[in-house]
Amino acid sequence: MPPTGTYSRAALATRRFRFIPRAAWLGARARNVLQRPWRLLVIGTAVFVGVLLSYLFLPAGAQGVLNLLRPDRIEWRDTTLLLTRESAARARLASADSSLASLRATRAALVAAIAPPVATAEQSAAGDSIATRAAALSALLQRAESAPLPETFRALANTPVLRGDPRVRALLDSLNDVERERDDLGAGATVDPVFVALTTQANELGRRIIIVGQSRLAALTREQLALVTPVAPTAADSAAVTLPDSQATLAVRRSAWVAYEAARRTLTNARAANARADSVASRERARNQLAPIPILVAGALIIAAAVTFALAMFDEMRSPRVADAVEAERLTSLRVLGVARLRALPAERSRRAADRQVPALLDPTFDAYRVLAWHLSSQWPKDGIVTVTGDNSTVAAAVAANLAAVLANDARVTLLVDADLAEEPVRALFSLPRSPGLVAVVENRRKWSEVLVPVPVGRGRTMDVLPAGGREAPLGPAESQALVTEVQRAARRHDATIVVTTLAGAKRFRAGDDVVVCATQTRTRLATLARTVASMIDEGARVRGVVLWDGPLPAAPKAPRSASAPAAA
Repeated sequence: MPPTGTYSRAALATRRFRFIPRAAWLGARARNVLQRPWRLLVIGTAVFVGVLLSYLFLPAGAQGVLNLLRPDRIEWRDTTLLLTRESAARARLASADSSLASLRATRAALVAAIAPPVATAEQSAAGDSIATRAAALSALLQRAESAPLPETFRALANTPVLRGDPRVRALLDSLNDVERERDDLGAGATVDPVFVALTTQANELGRRIIIVGQSRLAALTREQLALVTPVAPTAADSAAVTLPDSQATLAVRRSAWVAYEAARRTLTNARAANARADSVASRERARNQLAPIPILVAGALIIAAAVTFALAMFDEMRSPRVADAVEAERLTSLRVLGVARLRALPAERSRRAADRQVPALLDPTFDAYRVLAWHLSSQWPKDGIVTVTGDNSTVAAAVAANLAAVLANDARVTLLVDADLAEEPVRALFSLPRSPGLVAVVENRRKWSEVLVPVPVGRGRTMDVLPAGGREAPLGPAESQALVTEVQRAARRHDATIVVTTLAGAKRFRAGDDVVVCATQTRTRLATLARTVASMIDEGARVRGVVLWDGPLPAAPKAPRSASAPAAA
């Protein structure tokens, strides 16, 4: 047993956290958070709705909603008509340009016809020389084209006009090399592929020489034409040319140009205005556009999950709750006598009528309750009284009722006393009818033997239940002492007496020293459990251990059945 003594708040904190590793502590807190899914669902739903509403009420979101309901007016100019006008003006300008160009060409041709070019004696001599060379070159070119042989190509390359050209010299050297290689093959190798390839290469070199000769012939022709000096027409010649009025054509062209420039400028301004309107509209859409619904919902779900877990973890860290039996033992330095829970009734409970009369909440075959009874029986108190208390009266009543049922099945005369006068958890769990109960005994209106209610716990086994009777006002000192006296008097007639009471009741009117403290996993706070055990030990109680409740809390049946025994009148 732990040592007794005074437990200060600092001592309790040291006792709670001295031997708890940080990893185990954080893991226990996370398990507590995840074992309450409905709480997480409620908080997550609230956070999810809050995130969606906050997005809608943000400036961008609100402006986006307003724009969807009442979009801003952005005007675009229709450029179809302007484009048609610009095309028509361009066509008129092109027509005017064509007329003016035709007029100028006609005038130039007439003037040239009136004043033909005249050449000087020096120009005539130079032109004759150039003509002689061009004629010789032209004859060789015709010969090379009509008879493409190496001899004709070589004769063309050796002409005075092409002899000094470096390109022709390089082509002629290549032609000589190819001709030499082909001669080395002999005359009988005409069907040899190498001979054919060399012949093709020789023809290609000759064709290149012909191209150079043609370009040189064209250059000579241009030189010959350049030697002719045109004579400027006289005023009489120009006056002799009769043409349409060019001033009218210029006026038409000028008018077409002005109209085209005006149409083009108007179209350009309209397009620039539309471009600015498009830019403004795109910026407004990018700024006020609502996020896609799937992305918005997914983001809200992620934020809600993170915030929900963070809030639940913060609440759990701020006021931690019991996570498991190891943590409860480490915190209280007491043994956890069992982990109780609701379970499905065994099949044998429905075979016999005696078993079917047992209340559904009683499960005396559950190992947790049997181990609890065996542990208490190993050192059963001399007065036969065990007080069961806890922060949840329903859990304490369920544990006490099942403990009493196990002891009654072991052939012990068992009494279950409901000392929780305000909530009456035993009557609620067993669906017992209202009776004067313990309150009438304390007020000396009934004897305790007159208000007992037998409850079946097995085949031919029953236990006595002393209901609370119901009273909202707390008991005074004299009434508390009377309650203790009556419980002790009733305990003398029974082998085992189990008293169910609240934490405050266990401190004010505890009939026996042996106490079993009940706690609920993920609901009972560590500070509450530590203060309860410490205060009990400080007041001289013998805390035998802790019973943990795991899972859903016990509840009264939905359809209460009639009591097996009527209440005492």
